[in-house]
This record gives sequence, structure tokens and C-alpha cells, in this order.
Amino acid sequence: MTHSNADFLNKQEPMTRHCSRCGCRIPISSPYDQCRECMKKELFPKVKDFINENEYVNEMILAEAMGIDKTIIHEWISEGHLEYRDNRLH
Repeated sequence: MTHSNADFLNKQEPMTRHCSRCGCRIPISSPYDQCRECMKKELFPKVKDFINENEYVNEMILAEAMGIDKTIIHEWISEGHLEYRDNRLH
């Protein structure tokens, strides 16, 4: 049996998901309903508040408490949005 391009186009499209905030496509396997950029925009103020309210916070605690991937935290650090607190006594 031969298949033409028209047959392929008439088949059901692959499942896709879209960001609930901006509408861009996101991976089907993503556990989140938003794209990475929208999540970062929404979560950043909450993350800053969490850090300010909790004196000793590391990346692991922050990721677990906020329910976000550690790679997002690493991005914020490398972009200069977050920095490690100097806990040395002066």
C-alpha cells in the first residue's frame, strides 16, 4: 500500500501542548503547563521573597520548596539575577 503526502496530512496531528500563559508550544512530556520563560517570569518574585524570608537557603532547598527545576535557579545565578549570600562573619 502506498501513501501520499495527502494521506499523511489527513492523519490526526501529533498531540501538542501550549503554554497556558503565552500560547507557545511546550514539550508534551513537560510536567508544567507553562513554558520555561513564563514560569521564570512568574516564579522569580516568589523566589526572591522566599530567599529574603529564609536566611539559609541553598539551591536544593529552593528548588524543592518552590517546586521548580534546579536548572532554572542556575540560570538566574549565571544571568546575575540571584547571587550567593556571603555568610562569613565580618
